[in-house]
Amino acid sequence: MKKNFLPFVFIGAFSILLAACSSEDLEEDNESLDTPDNGEDNGEVQEMDEEDAVAEDVEEPEAIAELHDANEEPVGTVNFHERDGNTRITAEAENLDPGFHGFHIHEEGVCEPDAEEGPFDTAEGHYSPEDNEHGEHAGDLPPLYVKEDGAVEMSIESDRFTPDELVEEETAMIIHSNPDNFAHIPDRYTSEEQDESGPDEDTLDTGDAGDRVACAVIETP
Repeated sequence: MKKNFLPFVFIGAFSILLAACSSEDLEEDNESLDTPDNGEDNGEVQEMDEEDAVAEDVEEPEAIAELHDANEEPVGTVNFHERDGNTRITAEAENLDPGFHGFHIHEEGVCEPDAEEGPFDTAEGHYSPEDNEHGEHAGDLPPLYVKEDGAVEMSIESDRFTPDELVEEETAMIIHSNPDNFAHIPDRYTSEEQDESGPDEDTLDTGDAGDRVACAVIETP
């Protein structure tokens, strides 16, 4: 009996050691599943990005323009936010004809739908403190693209003005009936209104954007 006792002791001790190692490995595996390093960090970054986006949406703009059409019906809103030295312009509108529409800031914040020369003609020409030709006016913005359902959402940035300047100088926001060509008329074309080739005076003024279908005074909220 003494000869057989020692092997049983070794076998019992070895079994206990294996059980302890297996328990430790299982705990480590569970910890790695419960607290993944990369997953937790990525989750925090994503959450912060979403919070920033929501904060930007609810932040009050420095200037706002409430658009109305010639029937004095509301059409949409344009918000102006100052962002790192630039101005972010965010437009949301509806009940417009599908397609591209000229989209400009005009020099006079007067929106009269029954103006003698045509709806909103009282807003005068494009906002251009430096008196540039069309295409280089400070108020020249990319055209709005209206979807088939008559709605549009667009966000752009400009470094040509600040929201405060637009309010202080009493400007207006205008949506036109037609696209804006920004006076990009090749020299091979000659207008019936002039003898020389290239854009004529009307094109240089407005980009042939047509009638003014919506207007808003740019003001503080």
